Amino acid sequence: MLVGRARESAAIADLLARARRGSSGVLVVLGEAGIGKSTLLDQTRETAADLHVLAAAGAEPERDLPFAGLAQLLRPVLGHLDTLPAVQADALAQALALQPGERGNGPAGPGERFAVSAATLGLVSRAAEDHPLLLLVDDLHHLDRPSVDAILFAARRLLTDSVAVVLAARPGEGVDELVADLDRLDLGGLTHDECRTLVAPRGLSSTQVDRLHVVSGGNPLAALEMARRPDLLARDLGAVPVPRLIEQAFTGRLDALSPPARTALTVAALAGDLDLATVGRACAAAGSDLDRLAEAEEAELVEVEPGRVRFLHPLMRASLVQATAPALRRRLHRTLAEVLPAGDLDRRALHISASTIGADTDAATVLDEATASAARRRAYAVASGWGERAAHASADAGERARRLTLAGEHAWLGGLADRALEIFGEAVAAAPDEQARRRALALRGVVSARCGSLVEARDLLLEASLPISADDPDLAVLLLAEAVYACVYLGDAAAVRTVLTRLDAYQDRTEHPRSRILGDLAAGIGRVIIGEGDAGAERIRRAVSASGTGDLVDDPRWRAWVLLGPMWLRESGEARALVEAVVTDAREQAAAGTLPFLLFHAARDDAATDRWTSAEAAYREAIALARESGQRTDEAISHAGLAWLLARRGREDEMRAEAEEAERQCVRSRLNFGRTWLRFAWGDLAAGLGRYDDAVTSYRDQQSLVRHLGVDDADLSPAPELVDCLLRVGEVGAAHAEAVAFEALADAKGQPWSQARAHRAVALVGIDPEERYEAALAQHAHSPDTYERARTQLAYGAYLRRARRRTEARTVLREALDTFDRLTAAPWAEQASAELAATGERAQRRAVGAEQPLTPQELQVARLLGDGRTTREAAAALFLSPKTVEYHLRHVYIKLGISSRAELAERLSEDAELRQ
Repeated sequence: MLVGRARESAAIADLLARARRGSSGVLVVLGEAGIGKSTLLDQTRETAADLHVLAAAGAEPERDLPFAGLAQLLRPVLGHLDTLPAVQADALAQALALQPGERGNGPAGPGERFAVSAATLGLVSRAAEDHPLLLLVDDLHHLDRPSVDAILFAARRLLTDSVAVVLAARPGEGVDELVADLDRLDLGGLTHDECRTLVAPRGLSSTQVDRLHVVSGGNPLAALEMARRPDLLARDLGAVPVPRLIEQAFTGRLDALSPPARTALTVAALAGDLDLATVGRACAAAGSDLDRLAEAEEAELVEVEPGRVRFLHPLMRASLVQATAPALRRRLHRTLAEVLPAGDLDRRALHISASTIGADTDAATVLDEATASAARRRAYAVASGWGERAAHASADAGERARRLTLAGEHAWLGGLADRALEIFGEAVAAAPDEQARRRALALRGVVSARCGSLVEARDLLLEASLPISADDPDLAVLLLAEAVYACVYLGDAAAVRTVLTRLDAYQDRTEHPRSRILGDLAAGIGRVIIGEGDAGAERIRRAVSASGTGDLVDDPRWRAWVLLGPMWLRESGEARALVEAVVTDAREQAAAGTLPFLLFHAARDDAATDRWTSAEAAYREAIALARESGQRTDEAISHAGLAWLLARRGREDEMRAEAEEAERQCVRSRLNFGRTWLRFAWGDLAAGLGRYDDAVTSYRDQQSLVRHLGVDDADLSPAPELVDCLLRVGEVGAAHAEAVAFEALADAKGQPWSQARAHRAVALVGIDPEERYEAALAQHAHSPDTYERARTQLAYGAYLRRARRRTEARTVLREALDTFDRLTAAPWAEQASAELAATGERAQRRAVGAEQPLTPQELQVARLLGDGRTTREAAAALFLSPKTVEYHLRHVYIKLGISSRAELAERLSEDAELRQ
C-alpha cells in the first residue's frame, strides 16, 4: 500500500503520459533504505498497465555477475536482437552469454565496451516502436557496474521514443555521480498523519504514533517494523540511524527461527537469484532442507515463489548475512560453489572467492577463468574485480603482480580510471622484478595521461621507458610518444626536449614500422612545440608518407595518431578524408571509448576550416563521451576548444560557461595547453565585441603563460591579434615590436598558416602593407583556415578603404563578410559589414531567420542521411535512437526548406558545411 507520495506519484504519472505521447524521460528515485522506493516502483508498474514493462532489480550477491542486471531487463525484447547492426548484436550476445557456440565466446582480444551500451539503446528503441515501454530498475546501486553503464548510456540518449525510465537507488552507494545529470526525485520521510495512516492496522495509541514518527523519521519500513514491536517504542534507542533500527528489528525476527530454518535462509541469502533446485541441494549439503523456509515465510521475511526465493526487502538479506558468523558464511559459500552446475563459471568464482582466505592456487585459477570470461564479454569492471581477487589469492609474487596489472587494464577499459590507477600502484609495489614493475609503471602512465595527472603521466612514462629501451626499443618509443603528448598538454617544453633526446637515441633500433612512424610523429610534434618548425615538419611529413600507417588506423590504441601529422602542419590536402575515414570506422565499431580523442582532433581540424558547426558538434560529442568514459584530459581540452570556437562566434554567455568549466578542469589536470587556448579565446571574444583593452589584457596574459612554459610555437602566439588591438588602443610602438618579433617566430616555423598571419601583422603596422597583405593571401591559399583568410581580408579591405581605393576594398570586404556569415562569426561579420558600409556599399546579407542554421546535432544527422545511410545506420553511428534521428531530420527539412532525402543529398553536394 502506498501512503502519501502525491508529489512523486504526479511526477511519475507525467513521465508515463509523455511516453504514451511518444516522448522519452528519465527519473531517478533516491532515498535511504526502507523509505519506499520499491513501493513507489510497484505502484508505477500498476498504473502503467497499458505499457510494456521491462524490469530489473539489483541484489547484492549478484553485483559481481557480468551483465546480470541487463539480462533481467532485456530478456523480454531479445527477439529484436537481429535487427541491430552486426557489431552491436554480436557484442550484446557475447555480454549476455547467448548462443555460446556461435557468439558467446567472442574474440580473445579486448572489445569495445560501449558496443554493449549502444546495443542496449538500439534494442530498447526498437521495442518501443511496437509498444510504449516502461523501464523499471530497482536497487540500481546493487546492479553490476557494466549493466549500470549500459542502462544509463541508453537512458541519456532517449529523446522522442515512447519510453519512460524510472531508476531507484540509495544515495551514497556509488551511483550518485553516475546519475547526477538526470532528473531525480528525493524521497523523504512520511508526515505524522501519513505515518498514522500507515500503521493504523496495528492499533497503536496516539502517544505511540508520536514516538514512532520521531524515532523512525517517517521511514515507512522502520515505522512498520517498530509497529510490530511496540515495546521498542518505550526504550531509549539513542541516536541510532534509521537503517540500523530496521536491521535490529529484522534481527529479532531472525533470532526466533530454528537453527535448520536459519541455515536454509542463510543459504538462500548467499545464493542470490539461483534457481530453487540448486538452493535445495545446497541446503541439503549444509544439513537443512528447503521445507525449513516455511518458518521464514511465516515470519514475513521471504516469499518462496515458483523457482526462486524472494526476500521481502534487501535489508532482510543484508541483516541475515551480517549476523552470520564469518566462518559459517565461508563454509556455506564453498557449499554453494560445489553444488553449482559446471558451466556456471561466474557464480562458482563468486562463491569460491567469498570462501577463500589468503593464498589458494585453485581459487586463483578459477578466478582467472572468470576474469577471461568477463573480459571476452566486455564486462571489464567485473573482470577487474575478479582479477584483483585472483591476485590476492596468489601464492607466487610474480603471478600476483601480473594479475594486478591485468586488473588495472580491465578497470581502465571499464571506465574506472581512478581505480585503475590505484591497482597499478599496488602492482608496482608487488612487482618482484624490474620487468613486472616497469610494465605496471608504463600502463599507469598511459592511463594518467588520459584520466589522471599529466605530471604523473610524464614522469611515469619517462621512468618506464628508460629500462625498457635496453631490450624492447619498440615499446620504449611507444611510451615516449605518449610522453610527448603528455608534455604538449602540460606545455612542458623542457620535458619535451628530454623526450626528444631519448626518441632520437632509440628510434634507429626499432624493428616495427608502427614504432618508427609514431616516433617520427611524436618527434615532429615535439620539435614544433619547442620552435624547431622546419625540422618538426620534416619528421611529420616523413611519418605521414611512410608505409604502414594503415596498421595504425586498424589499431584503436593508435589510430588517432594518424590524424595528428596533417593537423599539426595545418596544410590543405587529404587530411579531411583521413579524419572522416577514421571517425567513421570508430563509429561503425561502436568504439565510443576511443571516440573522445578522435572527435577532439576532428573538431580541431574542422575549426581550422569552414566547418565550424561540424566542429561544435564534434566538440560537444567528445565532451559527452569523455565524461561517460572517464577520460578527463579529452573532456577538458574539448571544453577549451569549444569555448574558443564560441568566442569567435560571439556567443558570450555560452562561451563563458564553457570557459569556466574548461579552466576548472584544466587546472585540475595541469592541462596548460588548454589554458593557453582559453586566454586566446577570451582575447578573441573581447576583440570581436570591440572591447580592445580587455582583449589586450587577455592576449598578454596568454603570452606570459606561453613564455613561462617555454613554448616557442608560432601557432600558439596571439601576436597578430594583439597587434590589431594595440593599434586600436593607441599603442603603436608596442604593436610594431610585436609584429616584428612574431615574423621572426613564424619564419622559424616556416609553415603557411603562421607565415600568413605574420604578413598580416606586419602589414597592420604599416610595413609594405599592400605587398604584405597580398603575400598573406597567397599563403592562406595553402591552408584550409577560412576564418584566418577572412581576418586578413577584413584588415586589407580596411586599409584599401582608408587609402580611398573603395572599389578594390569592396571586393575583399565582400569575401570577408560572406565567409564570416557562413561561419556565423557574428561579431566579425558585423565589423566587415561596417567596413563595407564605410565604402558606400550596403551589404546584401541574408535576413535573420530567413534560413535558420542547423544545430550541431542536426548537421550530423543531415550529413549521414544525405550521404545515403538509413535512419537505423545513422542512429547507430551517432549513438542515438532512430526516432531521435527522425526528429532531427524533420527539423533539417524545415530549416533547409526541403522535403525529401533526394533534396538533402543535392544540398549536400552544394553546401561545403554539409559535405563530408
